[in-house]
Amino acid sequence: MDNIPDMDNHILIVDDEPRLTSSFEILFKNKGFSVQTAGNGYDAISLFKEQPAKVVITDIQMDRMDGIQLMQELKKIDPCVQIIFLTGYTSVQSAADALKQNNAFEYLAKPIKNNEELFEITRRAQKKYDLEKNLFFKHQKTEKEFSLFKNILDNMEAITYVADMQTYDLVYANKKFLQVFNENRPFPKGAKCWQILQKDQSGPCSFCTNKRLLQPDGSPGKPYEWEFQNTRNHRWYNIVDKAIPWYDKRIVRLESAIDITEKKENEKLFRNFEKAIETSKKLESIATLAGGVAHDFNNSLSTVIGNINLAQLNSTNEDTQKFLKNAENGVMQAKGVSSKLITFTKGGGPAKVKTDIGNMIESLLKRHLEPDKITYAFECEPIGSVFYSDQNQLKAAFRSIIQNAVESIENKGHISVTVNYEEAALKNAQIIVSITDTGCGISNDHIDMIFNPYFTTKPMDSRKSTGLGLSIAWSTISRHGGLIHVESDLGKGSTVHVTLPVFKENGIEKPVETPQEPKRNTLSHETPKRVLVMDDDELILDVISQLLKRLGYETLSASNGNKAVETCRAAQKRNEKIHIALLDFDIHHGMGGLPTMEALKKIDPDIQGLLITGHTDDMAFKGYKSSGFSAMIEKPFSITQLNEKIESLF
Repeated sequence: MDNIPDMDNHILIVDDEPRLTSSFEILFKNKGFSVQTAGNGYDAISLFKEQPAKVVITDIQMDRMDGIQLMQELKKIDPCVQIIFLTGYTSVQSAADALKQNNAFEYLAKPIKNNEELFEITRRAQKKYDLEKNLFFKHQKTEKEFSLFKNILDNMEAITYVADMQTYDLVYANKKFLQVFNENRPFPKGAKCWQILQKDQSGPCSFCTNKRLLQPDGSPGKPYEWEFQNTRNHRWYNIVDKAIPWYDKRIVRLESAIDITEKKENEKLFRNFEKAIETSKKLESIATLAGGVAHDFNNSLSTVIGNINLAQLNSTNEDTQKFLKNAENGVMQAKGVSSKLITFTKGGGPAKVKTDIGNMIESLLKRHLEPDKITYAFECEPIGSVFYSDQNQLKAAFRSIIQNAVESIENKGHISVTVNYEEAALKNAQIIVSITDTGCGISNDHIDMIFNPYFTTKPMDSRKSTGLGLSIAWSTISRHGGLIHVESDLGKGSTVHVTLPVFKENGIEKPVETPQEPKRNTLSHETPKRVLVMDDDELILDVISQLLKRLGYETLSASNGNKAVETCRAAQKRNEKIHIALLDFDIHHGMGGLPTMEALKKIDPDIQGLLITGHTDDMAFKGYKSSGFSAMIEKPFSITQLNEKIESLF
């Protein structure tokens, strides 16, 4: 080991002319160099492996291995080794080509005329070797450090890459990046970040954050955080960008992105839920007002139609009878509007039965669309559970939604309906019905008002319905535990999404079925029929009493349940039997119809009950027969309807 020369001043001389190698060995040794010589390329490689040299001086033209081949082999052993070619006139071009390829340090033509120039070139070659070796070691160290950095980034769930801020070249991409954007394949050399990350880009992105990441002097600035929906995969990402110095001294952009698509979707659902709650509260307030108006309106209609009937009984004029009949028909038409308002207000808990919702909606489409004007597409997934609903209520709700879609289409258009079934581990399964039309759409200013009663964007004279359809649809869907949400693009169309929970059978409200009691024929033709009438509206109480008297009945009246019970007891003491109790369901002060009937039945089990109500679909009186009533009649009613209902009791 002691005989191995010091590499710092060691050179290797290679030439197939022994006379030249000997001369050069003497010259260089006299200048203090450590010298080894070889007569061919193979021997030179063996010596170089045993004792590396910073500089190798070699002839280009040699028989067994020329100088360029030798250079290539030596650089495989030590990439930093510096090669000086000695060349005759015929090989000058080869030496020049080697220099151009940055593989050789210098070339000198034979014979060497200036030895000092040779020594100077050799010393400069040694210095270059030292410089390149130093850079090589630094690069190796950096590569090792980067390998640790890369290992950390490759194990992150975040998409991470590094791009040159000047050229936009991708410098590095972690495994997650390659998995999401390049099918786990390495990106091609020279690939631009905007080519790989975004769709249909012909140059740097307009939203590129590079300018935000640098200080005015060009040094790295603070990180920049932002959110963006990628144009290639349409996923949402939370992104953090930072300018950093790379190991090769250039400034690059380090970008890290976390997929937040699910969060965005949840935020959208939450916003829709908040909007639904806000709409629900607003509509509940409107419903309370509408319910009060409808109740009072029904009472007023009852008074009007009653007096119309009394006028009919007192008039023999044919024209007058005709006018009064038209007035009666008008009252009954107004009753229909009032009933819809009350349905919107209270409706009634749905009496649910097994429902084929797909068949229901498809039947509505077939029945209510004109094929020449509006085409439709219908898709229904298999429903994985038995679905229960109040078929009449739900059918009316979807009929209103479809009718609204039809009315939004001016000339020809298309309606598409999808029915999807979704199951979840921790909640009830859901049926999601989406109804999309190609109509006129709804502006953002109006979208939150479409469920308000009588709201419309159409001119008043072009209305095709009462304006309560969507209000009642909202009420029905809500009573089924569902949600209704509308998305619209003005001028392009709208989509109504209805979400309905699929409940277990033991949680289903079912119609109340009361066994029919045999009718008690307690009246004879000779006995006057005595009727107890109860209503808290004096005008209604009076007009019903007058109508009953015209029909041949004897009447007693009471304004609330307590007075009705007192009246019944007083009549019993006088041995005056009350055959029929005609009781209003809603009494503002005192007992209402149901508890009053129960109390009257205790006094006289034979009394027949006829319930008066203004909203027949209210679940509060669905069990009215269990309270002792035999039948019910809906306000407002005509004298004919009243007579038929009473006669049906016996």
